Amino acid sequence: MKFFRLSLCDRFALLLFILSALWEAAVFAQELTHGPFAGGVTSSSARFYLRAIPPGAANIQISLQPDFSARFLGRPVTTDSSRDFAALVRIENLMSNQLYYYQALINGQPAGEVRRFKTFPPEGERPHFHFAFGSCIGNRAQPSPDFGRVFEVMAQDEPRFFLQIGDWGYPDNTDTPQNPSNVFSADLARVQASYRTKYDTSYALQKLLRVAPIDYVYDDHDYMNDNASATSYPRADSFKTIAVSPNPRANSARAYQELFPGYALANGQGGIWHKFTFGNAAFFMLDTRSRRSDDFGAFRRNAATDSIEFAPPPTHSILAGDAALADENQMDWLLRELKASTADWKFLVSSVPFNQSLRGLIDLSVSLQDSMVFLPGLGTQSLLRVALELCDKWAGFPADQERLLQFLKTNGIRNVIVLTGDSHTSAIDDGKNSGLPELMAGALDQANSRFVLILRLFGYDIWNAGGQTESFNDAYGRVAIFGEDSVRLEIVDEFSARIASHTILNQNRTSVRDQEKTALPARFRLSPNFPNPWQPQTHGATTAIRYELQHRAYVNVFVYDLLGRRVRTFQTVLREAGRHAQAWEGRNDRGEFAAAGVYLLRVQFIDLQGRETWASQKLALVR
Repeated sequence: MKFFRLSLCDRFALLLFILSALWEAAVFAQELTHGPFAGGVTSSSARFYLRAIPPGAANIQISLQPDFSARFLGRPVTTDSSRDFAALVRIENLMSNQLYYYQALINGQPAGEVRRFKTFPPEGERPHFHFAFGSCIGNRAQPSPDFGRVFEVMAQDEPRFFLQIGDWGYPDNTDTPQNPSNVFSADLARVQASYRTKYDTSYALQKLLRVAPIDYVYDDHDYMNDNASATSYPRADSFKTIAVSPNPRANSARAYQELFPGYALANGQGGIWHKFTFGNAAFFMLDTRSRRSDDFGAFRRNAATDSIEFAPPPTHSILAGDAALADENQMDWLLRELKASTADWKFLVSSVPFNQSLRGLIDLSVSLQDSMVFLPGLGTQSLLRVALELCDKWAGFPADQERLLQFLKTNGIRNVIVLTGDSHTSAIDDGKNSGLPELMAGALDQANSRFVLILRLFGYDIWNAGGQTESFNDAYGRVAIFGEDSVRLEIVDEFSARIASHTILNQNRTSVRDQEKTALPARFRLSPNFPNPWQPQTHGATTAIRYELQHRAYVNVFVYDLLGRRVRTFQTVLREAGRHAQAWEGRNDRGEFAAAGVYLLRVQFIDLQGRETWASQKLALVR
């Protein structure tokens, strides 16, 4: 009752105080639910995703020091429900090729763990580096020791960045004729929820995002539904029951731009295709879904024979099949950018396989269309169904393939490499079958389809540099670039085993590689390092790790302690045949001097045919 004895002015002041206290409590109760992680990295900038509820001010602090003793901030973003309480924070004026630490700020207060990434080198530089990529991440529950192990292997390898190229989480898995009300992407809220699932901090992928930035393009299952195109929706079984959105394609594109920290899009109204550059390598991230012609458009019925024929018209396009698009279409953009690029290496990143030789299997399947075959995961199907599945790849769009390959030839554009996914398995072709060198990595965290093995059993051995024909573990694509000299394509599984490897030499570079055979070592050999023992903290002291190469080879140098823990990893180098030395100043990977003791030195030699040799010896550090 004492409240009513207060004056009106005092009552008003007290109410303001209470409201202010309640507001302050609500603000400081704001919780970081997802992130942060880095994307859209350049030599001088980066973007970051984080999500916090309820609405409030979200930001990123970044520093060269893990304790943020000298930090700077991005521009705060106020989260709200329309964008699923997510914030995309951009930070500029960073130093190139530099390790940075970052952390979320919620209403000015640090929140969540400290993560790290490295900015890219300036465009035109020719560094040695490697990155990882792949597709097909299932929505299997975590944490199980059998699920997500491949991401731990990638994180340990510390790639400069990771490319996720589609089928991330399979959010369309309830999109069936039996559940037509759950058509994925018809409801923006479901698309937003799919991003929260992708970013769940309990999933093993987060171990990789703690140390590497990411770029991403969707494929059918995280864009709309199976084998989706620009005209896939509305479907016959869902048209009458769904009225949430007249254009679920727009929901997918909107969520990508609002909930993923990616690069600027080439045509934000048309799809998510874009490009970025790392030193002397250019990456063309293709959208093979939102503007493609419908796969069925490649077939026609022959009334005379009462059969189906594969006869795609010239306008049947995987990149530019939607004539209603305003501004530049994706195919014209790609050809223009390829011609203008000065990068030594040009990567076409496609969510679906490129391999031209799949066309022969399409023709065979159509010719035997009434025959039945058993397909793993699909059961017994007609070969016409097989043809339709294959037409979802680039081979179903021969006019686009021919136009692209002819353009490259006419304009003398070399060193173009294709990175693909979708197939739930992995393989490499040197270009003889694919048309361009291709590394297909579609087995990140999903049951292996054995697609390459099945093709081989039917006589179609169209990935000639190896693949998953015996080992069917989860696997990823690893790409190592050695300046302007060469690129090595690898498939690495969840136990760090290398399944296949292929090296591509720079077609624009001419140099004398032959040496007098009499001057070459007779074999790969690790010579005793000198001095040994040695005192690393003596000013300027190093020990020389010496080795001899019989042939041109890649060299990896590792130092382990006697408990088997890796102490130092040197950058992979490509060496000519002959005698070489690698200096070690005694520091570990954190930059600290290693403790006195005995260490194991291991050196790996990998020749250009992918054959590897290991050599080991002990060395001692003294104080």
